[in-house]
Parts: sequence; structure tokens; C-alpha cells
Amino acid sequence: MRNWTATMLMFALAAPAFADPAATARAHDEAFGKACNAGDVKGVVALYTDDAVVIWPGAGEEAKGKAQIEKLAAGLCDPKTQLKAVLKSSEAVAYGDSHIGITGHWELTQNGPDGKPTTSQIRATEVIVKTPAGWRYVSDHASIGLPSPEAAKK
Repeated sequence: MRNWTATMLMFALAAPAFADPAATARAHDEAFGKACNAGDVKGVVALYTDDAVVIWPGAGEEAKGKAQIEKLAAGLCDPKTQLKAVLKSSEAVAYGDSHIGITGHWELTQNGPDGKPTTSQIRATEVIVKTPAGWRYVSDHASIGLPSPEAAKK
């Protein structure tokens, strides 16, 4: 009986070590999409560490720290553009107990300056870190792929 109790106690205490990095990564990215789609810039910024680094697809869309990230997020998450960011796929790799690397693919649809919707396929490479406040992005790099050589010839 003692062995059984000790075994159960060991598994109960070890449960956090068996957390699913893929589920954690997906939940974090989906929180970003939900906040941004709602125009909740403060909610987006709260998902980053104070010293996070961001590189997004547009020229000059680079930021370090929450104040600069807030400026970028305000442009991306502007309700006037009717942004719809949808996470299409996500892969995660745990780097110890405190960091997760994420490779994700997003589909972003938003109204352009002419008011017509455009859709972009976004690739993202991110690192989240476990903090006392929860998981936060420490690095967020997104890009838009170039057309294939065959598509460029057309």
C-alpha cells in the first residue's frame, strides 16, 4: 500500500513536468489571435515580456519592449481593418521547463486602405517563456513567404 501511495504522490507532483508544450503554445497563440481580432491592444501586449523582441512582416515593423510592441499592435489590431487572424497550424518544442519554441502558420484577412479585404499567409517563429504571471512571448518573428518561382513567372 505504501508503494502505491508513494507512486501516486510521485506522479501527482510530477504532473507539471508532463505538461503538453503543443497545447500551451497553441493556447498562447490563440489568445493573441482572440485579443488582436477584438482590437484589444492591451490584451495583446500583456502576452509579451517587458523586454520582448518583435519582427513582423512589414518594413520597419520591429520593436523591443512593450511600449514599442504596443505601437505595432495598435496598427495590426485596428478594428477599422476588421482583422481576422486565424491560427492554421502550430508546432512546439519544449526547451526545458521554462521555454517553448513555436513554429506557426496564420491566415490574416483584413481590409486594406481601399476597404477591400486581403488575405496573407503568415509564418511565425516564436519563443515563449514561463513567468510568474504565466507564459509570455520573448521573441516573435513573423514573415510572409515569397511566391514560388513558378508563380512569379506567370
